[in-house]
Order: sequence, then C-alpha cells, then structure tokens
Amino acid sequence: MRLSILDRIVAVVAGSALVISASMLLMNVVNRYAIQGWLREWAQDGTLTGLYTFLSRHVSPLGSMADEVPGLLLVWIAYLGAYLALRDGGHIAFEMVVEKLPAKLARLMSALSSTLVLVFLAMLFYQSVRMIIIDGATEIETAELGQGWFMSAIPIFAALMIIGVASPWFCKKGEH
Repeated sequence: MRLSILDRIVAVVAGSALVISASMLLMNVVNRYAIQGWLREWAQDGTLTGLYTFLSRHVSPLGSMADEVPGLLLVWIAYLGAYLALRDGGHIAFEMVVEKLPAKLARLMSALSSTLVLVFLAMLFYQSVRMIIIDGATEIETAELGQGWFMSAIPIFAALMIIGVASPWFCKKGEH
C-alpha cells in the first residue's frame, strides 16, 4: 500500500486552504481600506459613486466572511500539516529512553505507544463525527456555511493520523 498519492492529495488540499485563506484575508484588507475607506470618501464627494455602489454591494458582503473563514481554514491547514509532518518524521519524539532499552523491549514500548495513540485517534474520530451530526448544520455567523464543513477537519485528521501511525505495521520497509 503506497501512501505517497494520499500524501500528495493532502499536501494539495492543505496548500489550497492556505491560498484561499490568504486570498480572503487580502480581500478583507482591500475591502476595509480601499472600498470602505478611500472609495467611500470619494463617493461622498460625488466621485466614483457608481464604482463604490457596485463594489460595496457585491464585494463588501464577502469581506465580513473573510474575517471568520480564514481562521476556520487554519484548522484544516494545521491538521493536514500535522499528518504530513507525521509521514515525514517531523513530529516531536522522545526516543532517547526507548533507544537505551533492549531491542525487544524497545519494540514493545513503541508498539504500546502507537496502540495508545491509535485508541485516542479512534475515540477522537468517533466523538468528532457525533459532534458534526449534532451541531454540524449550524451556520457560521458570517456566511451561509454549515459549521460541519469546518468541523469535518477533525475526523478527517483522525483518520489520516490513524493511517499514518498504523502504516509502518502494514507497509514493507521503504514502501510507505
């Protein structure tokens, strides 16, 4: 089972979320300073009134959404990045004690640690799905989007981490 395709998909989704988030923040800055600032002042003076009216009617409503959505996308970026760090061996690990143990005991401790992490991730997956079922249809305040779309990052993260933690057990060395 090769996970490199999954890793690439996760990297593309995380990168896309980052680009969307940055774009929305930029749009919010443009709305706040250019449209609601300079253009508004010029429109009050009778200059560029039509442009201000058009932009404030069609772009400004998106500006309010641009405050909340990038923060929610940050959760996706962090969780997907955590999976990618796990797959790349970039997470913090305290291996000094395990390395000092005899090989058989070291393998046992590593297996126990991985098992505990898998149990936690399975519980996280289950409880986050329950949370989405109960509260996922509630819309976020600034956009007509259900919170479930953003909450779904948690069970997806848990599933990806389960795959990442368990992959050494099921993949041949150098294959995962």
